[in-house]
Amino acid sequence: MTDGRPINPDVDFQAGLLAAKVARRVISLDDAAAELSDWQTRTLSGPAAEQWRTVEPRSLIVTHMMNRLLKRGY
Repeated sequence: MTDGRPINPDVDFQAGLLAAKVARRVISLDDAAAELSDWQTRTLSGPAAEQWRTVEPRSLIVTHMMNRLLKRGY
């Protein structure tokens, strides 16, 4: 359940980049999720923590991967 706050667009963008790397098998999903988690922690510190909601990194990366496949028409 979400708390009504949006996802930080920078975190969403980073998840998209990591999803592309996972899809091309440049990085594993576990490593990508760890990287996004670390990146999100740094990005959402201080006052930004109140503006944006945190997301589960693995789920956001997989969502980006699925959306990319759906856009291709699979």
